[in-house]
Amino acid sequence: MRCINLSLTGNLFSQNLLDTSTWTIGNGSVTGFNIIGSNDENIRELGVNHDGDQTILWKVEPDFISSLDGGWNSDYVSINNTKTYRLSVWIMKTNSDSGATSFGTNSITNGNQNLIQLNGNAQPYPYFWNGDLPQLNRWYLLVGFVHNRFHSSTISEGKIYDGITGQAVESITDFKFNSNATTLMHRSYLLSTTDPYDRQYFWEPRIDLVDGFEPPVDALLNISQNPKLLFTYDNAGNQKQRFYCSVPGCSIPNAPAGRSAEENIETKDPIVELEELDEIKVTLSPNPTKGIISIKLNSDSKISISNNINVYNSSGTLVSSVPSQLKDELEIDLTNLSTGIYFVHIHLSNGTSVTKQIIKN
Repeated sequence: MRCINLSLTGNLFSQNLLDTSTWTIGNGSVTGFNIIGSNDENIRELGVNHDGDQTILWKVEPDFISSLDGGWNSDYVSINNTKTYRLSVWIMKTNSDSGATSFGTNSITNGNQNLIQLNGNAQPYPYFWNGDLPQLNRWYLLVGFVHNRFHSSTISEGKIYDGITGQAVESITDFKFNSNATTLMHRSYLLSTTDPYDRQYFWEPRIDLVDGFEPPVDALLNISQNPKLLFTYDNAGNQKQRFYCSVPGCSIPNAPAGRSAEENIETKDPIVELEELDEIKVTLSPNPTKGIISIKLNSDSKISISNNINVYNSSGTLVSSVPSQLKDELEIDLTNLSTGIYFVHIHLSNGTSVTKQIIKN
């Protein structure tokens, strides 16, 4: 089995059996992940995970019809039913507890379900967990197991882990294979919400063979102890600001009404006055551009652009970094970049930051 480095310490862990490199910005199904719900309810966008890393998130944005509101069935992967497999995914829900978050699996051959309960009973609908996450606006890592067909214990090992503390907060249901199982899939949904302003975010779904080379749960959690990353959201469930809190017990003030989605806060202070951003406007022009763009900070204060200006492509990869030199206006050159959508991340001297979308023709 090919190995990849999944840790900061250089340890080699076995490869995720799901390929999430197909998660590019857009909507609808992608290779390896088949949507439930409509194309418009399944959106992939640039965002930040539980630890503040910029990445591609799968966002569920339900319509006004309460049914299959978004998520995916992965393609089936080949398995050995004498082995155990671990499935996991990061999930965060915002706005309300309407509907149900679902995390499950399947192994069907010729219409027959090949997964059974740990006590040997049939299980036509193998969901590890279905319900409301412990808290809104908070990332959780959901981990479930499908055990080998000889597994004799009836005790489930699956857990839901808090994305801030790393602690297991809830137990979930495991399954095992029968002798006919040859494939396995991953599925994660938002179902039957009655609130169209709900949002559910997914990140890093995995299927791992449990053979001693799988990344441990601590590596999947990868939680920084200091600082902590917290979020605020508007009433529609869209992320508005993010806070880096260096002081234990840091709390988040409510996001101001009408705050635009690209305005983020990054600070080491325990509390930030959000209203100060109302006076700061960052503009990029022309947009679309053929190469040269002007970044201008329109503010009556003495705030300037600080640190490097980072440009990311639609897959979240850093493609350019330009020194700012503490100016309130400067130009950057995207001429050498290919046609497409890019995201320009700009830090300001007061500790805040904004991310702007730019189209390169």
